[in-house]
Amino acid sequence: MEVDKKRRHSENELKQEVVKKIKSPEPNYAYLETVVREKLDFDSEKICCITLSPLNVYCCLVCGHYYQGRHERSPAFIHSIDENHHVFLNLTSLKFYILPQNVHISHDSKVQLLNSIKFAVYPTYCPRDLESFPRQCFDLNNRAYMNGFIGFTNAATYDYAHSVLLLMSHMAPLRDHFLLNHFDNQGEFIKRLSICIKKIWSPKLFKHYLSIDDFVAYLKVKEGFNLDPIDPRFFLLWLFNKICSTSNQLKSILNQSCKGKVRIAKFGNEPDTSGSVTNKVIAKPFWVLTLDLPEFSPFEDGNSVDDLPQINITKLLTKFANSRSSSTSPVFELTRLPQFLIFHFNRFDRNSEHPVKNRNQTLVEFSSELEILDAKYRLKANVVHVIIKPSSTDGNTFNGDEKSHWITQLYDDKSEKWIEIDGINTTDKEAELLFLNETFIQVWEKKK
Repeated sequence: MEVDKKRRHSENELKQEVVKKIKSPEPNYAYLETVVREKLDFDSEKICCITLSPLNVYCCLVCGHYYQGRHERSPAFIHSIDENHHVFLNLTSLKFYILPQNVHISHDSKVQLLNSIKFAVYPTYCPRDLESFPRQCFDLNNRAYMNGFIGFTNAATYDYAHSVLLLMSHMAPLRDHFLLNHFDNQGEFIKRLSICIKKIWSPKLFKHYLSIDDFVAYLKVKEGFNLDPIDPRFFLLWLFNKICSTSNQLKSILNQSCKGKVRIAKFGNEPDTSGSVTNKVIAKPFWVLTLDLPEFSPFEDGNSVDDLPQINITKLLTKFANSRSSSTSPVFELTRLPQFLIFHFNRFDRNSEHPVKNRNQTLVEFSSELEILDAKYRLKANVVHVIIKPSSTDGNTFNGDEKSHWITQLYDDKSEKWIEIDGINTTDKEAELLFLNETFIQVWEKKK
């Protein structure tokens, strides 16, 4: 009896202490010493780990887990008492709270620690910041990285999307608009896309790599985006068209920077009912210009990579030289060249039973500069295709086909070096060796 009485007395004291804390009008700033930035990850899907709800979600800044609500009996409230964790961030409003007191830290902008956390969730920039980009930066573990040339986790699943986001983040007009503006009132899609690009250029990352799991999860659930099968060209075109249908301002920037025009003349080979041959001429805009590779036969037994055929990019571009290969073949003529000219090298027959295994493996030779219609271009980005051999436990392979993997190579104007990004790893790359991979997409910038 005496033991039970003491236990009940102890429990009552604990409850009174909790109530006292809850009613306390002032936050205890000593709790900020319990914040552990190394455990924070703001790239993952923002849902409560208890209710799986995306509404009114808070991040515990002590353990990094996401919890819903601040009211009594809410997951965040209960977690603060059970685990003695007290500092929380609302992932929508970016306001900080002490729980279970439920007190807003009203002067959080004066606390450097909280400023760094807010920047990690939603980086902001001014024009002066962009003047120094890219630059060497350091994460919380003092590991060096170059902002703008960031690796990504989960490369086996989302490497196609990593490549496209990196390409877009290195198109200066598009990048600058995303970095210098806020998109809270322009819809969830544009807001989330802008955060991805803002983080790619962040000089204050907690880790030297990123994850886009949250962004891709949103595309699948809210935008109905079909991911299988997928390649960077498909995703790039889908993303451009989605941007244009969502934001008029971004549509204008894309049209000015990336949209070209090609004139196509088609010649009839049979007379119509009047006895005349009909020719058609159309002007077609394009985001991506597809270059057809010469016919390729898969390796015969005993052949190796040294036997791969090669072709120079200038020969592929003769298709658009306003010349005819036969009396009935169409004539292609480039009539408008954009600031950023994007090439796609057509390697896959998606009607094939094994499109990856039976792909066209012809190597494309190219230099760092290119002249088209008296316009000079400099190569800015190169996305290459490599294969991952299938295994019996690989759920991503299909019909015994090989699995594609995408690697991005970006040119740094400041250091005049190429940087290759493969998963979370970034390495320098010799320019002379770029063509030894299966080039799939290239971005060329018009020289001033």
